[in-house]
Amino acid sequence: MRTYFEPEDIDAFESAKALLIRRCGVWAKGAGFELRPVVLEEALDFRHHSVDGRLAYWTSGLVEEYLLVYLPRTLSATAEDTADVPENLRLLVRYLHVSGLADPTGDPLADLDAAITKAGSGFAVAMSDERNFGLAKFWTMNALRRGVDPTDNAAMNGFLDDVRAGRVDYDQGVLDEIAARYVLDGGGSPERAVNQLPVSLLPDTDLAAVAEETPVVAQLRRLADWVGDGRALTQTGNLTLADARELVALLDTGDELDRTIGDRVHRTRSSADLPALAQLIELAKRIRIVRVVKNRLVRVAKNARLLRDGLALWTAAFDALPSPELVTRGNPWAFEHTHLLGELIKDVLPDVLNTLYGLPEPTPVVRLAESVWLSLTEGFYLEELDERTEKTWRTGVAADLHRVFLTLAEFGVVELTTGVPDPIYRADLEVAPFSPDTRDRLRSALAPGAGPMELVSLTALATRAVRGQLVAAGRYAPLVGELAEAEPAPMLGLLSEHYTSEAAEEEIAGWLAAHGGRERGLPLLLDAIRGCPFRTRAAAMLEVLSSTAPDRSAFLRDLRQDRQLGPIATNLLVEDGELAMDELGSEEALRGMAEQFVGLLEIGGPDGVADALGEIPRGEARDLIASLTASGHPDETAMAELRELFAVRVPAHPLAGVSRKRPRRRR
Repeated sequence: MRTYFEPEDIDAFESAKALLIRRCGVWAKGAGFELRPVVLEEALDFRHHSVDGRLAYWTSGLVEEYLLVYLPRTLSATAEDTADVPENLRLLVRYLHVSGLADPTGDPLADLDAAITKAGSGFAVAMSDERNFGLAKFWTMNALRRGVDPTDNAAMNGFLDDVRAGRVDYDQGVLDEIAARYVLDGGGSPERAVNQLPVSLLPDTDLAAVAEETPVVAQLRRLADWVGDGRALTQTGNLTLADARELVALLDTGDELDRTIGDRVHRTRSSADLPALAQLIELAKRIRIVRVVKNRLVRVAKNARLLRDGLALWTAAFDALPSPELVTRGNPWAFEHTHLLGELIKDVLPDVLNTLYGLPEPTPVVRLAESVWLSLTEGFYLEELDERTEKTWRTGVAADLHRVFLTLAEFGVVELTTGVPDPIYRADLEVAPFSPDTRDRLRSALAPGAGPMELVSLTALATRAVRGQLVAAGRYAPLVGELAEAEPAPMLGLLSEHYTSEAAEEEIAGWLAAHGGRERGLPLLLDAIRGCPFRTRAAAMLEVLSSTAPDRSAFLRDLRQDRQLGPIATNLLVEDGELAMDELGSEEALRGMAEQFVGLLEIGGPDGVADALGEIPRGEARDLIASLTASGHPDETAMAELRELFAVRVPAHPLAGVSRKRPRRRR
């Protein structure tokens, strides 16, 4: 039972959704509640079609968004018809926690209960307010109010013809508001973000010490001190030339005040001619440590605390970095491709940094340059460039990116080195979203004999800052060590779905250390697997746990006689090649086969089991079913579902129950 599926993995998601709803319904009925499956479908679809796609991840913010934004916008139903939605959501969330499926990085159950109660109190009003509707729901609800069945295409077409002919009254102001919102957010589900690898971070105390040593923190503090009670600006809003000259020396911005070109001296006539200083002042304005008031540059008193916290100051400056000036350096005469990249830098730079995030090896800059060029061709109409100009522009964009990386290195965001790239950056070119020409260029550039080249990687400071941006955007960015205090079942389940084997081993080691070591902590983890109500999830949990054992084979062999874990351990040993089928006793082999059918039921649903049985002759299938249901498999819920399925999908022999006449004996 997985709780995360790629958007294109439609069948697997639908099977898991049906299983989860079915099991949640059984649990709710046992607790004296009735569930409406369609309500749970909406909630699971909401989480699946989200930025992170985690079905079992819920926070108070997501509860509010689901009840007060998502459903009022998308669910074409009246407030009266959906009055039970908040309580159905409450039952789903509680079941996720009871079954150990709840994502441990989400909010605690008590917080979610409170959020559902709070949002539920405003749910009916939100569902009734037309301004909350999406475009499709607006017209659907108007059609329903006029007795038109939205599922009747002919009737709906007639209704829309009446709308266009002006024969239908509706609130044009509300429609305009809905349309304006649609233009801003597209009206659809957010695009699924790429999964991020788990990362390890230094403690904040160590990172704070690193931040204190970065030039930008020192420069911002000196600038704020220099501004003091305020500095007068020119009529054009720039620093006076005298102040600019003083600041260039004080902040060591690297600006060249009076340049000598040949035998001529070009004197600086305005602070606008000092791009590095101008960029620093604009950065200080964006993070609100200074501002302009009545043509004076003044400090922002309420942000004085930010100046005292080096790590917070560096992070704020990092978040405000992407701007056209980062690329153009304030040069109005820069190349056209440089200005185009500057226009896209707010989108391109986060993509580049997200690509570097979590990678274990430095990335070749040449590969990132091709990705940036691809972004440029998608953002602007460049198809009409002739071959020579395209080559010149592509080379120019690579140079622009190199200059951006130099600035980022000075800032403390990236580390630039020279070396031979890891072979993985050439090996995965076939699946990368590049054109054949681009692949050929990269194959040549990254060929084994190409020699050393420029490589780039994120610093520890930037890794922390990028992770903060990812989390703020609703994306999942696992952090090694964050699960040390989590409940064992949710912890193992999360590791099995989202962590690499190395990161999972590190996380489990940290969890065991926080729970009395392996001797005391391991039984807790095994009990969590035994208590998992979904066998495929239990198998994934045991897989990840056994991989951390000093001797995986011995660890699994010790579990062969365990009533709950035995069938899973046996199947894992067989898959590993550590156990041959002829070594299994008849009962153990039968329970192992029952385990496989239970897994097939969870993953493929009833149709998957029926298809498997359909490949077996009917007589053999009946014998197999009888043996499986009597095998003593520990998952009684799944076995009951299989018995019911077998009774429906594999009927008895056509003559079963018919008395047979005894044939006459020949004389």
